[in-house]
Amino acid sequence: MQEFATRVEARFRFSKKEVLWLFITSLIASFVLTFRKWGGETFNLEEGLVNFVIACILVFIFLFIHFSVQKLVALKLGYVSHYKVWINGLLISLIICFFSYGYIPLFFTGSLLHDVIPKLRAGVFRGGVKHKDLGVIAFAGPLSNIILAGLFAPLYLATKSSFFYAVILINLLMAIFSLLPIPTFEKLRQFAGGTTGLYLFIASRWVFVLVFATVIGYAALILWFKIFSYVIALLIGGLITIVYYSQFEIKS
Repeated sequence: MQEFATRVEARFRFSKKEVLWLFITSLIASFVLTFRKWGGETFNLEEGLVNFVIACILVFIFLFIHFSVQKLVALKLGYVSHYKVWINGLLISLIICFFSYGYIPLFFTGSLLHDVIPKLRAGVFRGGVKHKDLGVIAFAGPLSNIILAGLFAPLYLATKSSFFYAVILINLLMAIFSLLPIPTFEKLRQFAGGTTGLYLFIASRWVFVLVFATVIGYAALILWFKIFSYVIALLIGGLITIVYYSQFEIKS
């Protein structure tokens, strides 16, 4: 534990560039999330600005937590990570937002790129980058969002506040969209890493199915039935994973 604390003290940080890109990502995501308030029949400039600013603050905070948890797990496993925005992903988010008139609030969170620190990987067999490690790091991000949604659940159930519901919704969407397994690219045929979901998918397909199905199940329970249950969501994810594994993994 003391060694990990030393690693965190010496190497855990966000550069100014990373913070800037996180802020820009938050602006795009907040615009997508509040677009219907700006362009709907009930257009109200003041209300739209207030919703946009609140959404931007919340998205930035939860993005920061999302990637902070991933950076900490990366340090634990012997990597130093830095945030990389996916510019084309942000443009895709805006295009889908405009064409769907805000009914598809899709946004891409970006991802982390990892550098191996030999000193931190001392004693690890073949201490280079391992897909399993990247999968564990990737999983930590959406997990933090799901835990946050669960922590705010009692406050929402007690108050029925639209603010707490928005907090829960932002974390659910962040977890879901970050898990979409998409390779990132800036130029045609130039692969530049991938989303959190892609790293998890490469590490283990059946684990990816379990995580993604569980997160989708948890979100569906909340949005449609106002049921906050990790157990039911995990059961849903487990059943879907069993079907997937029996139909695809065993046969292959």
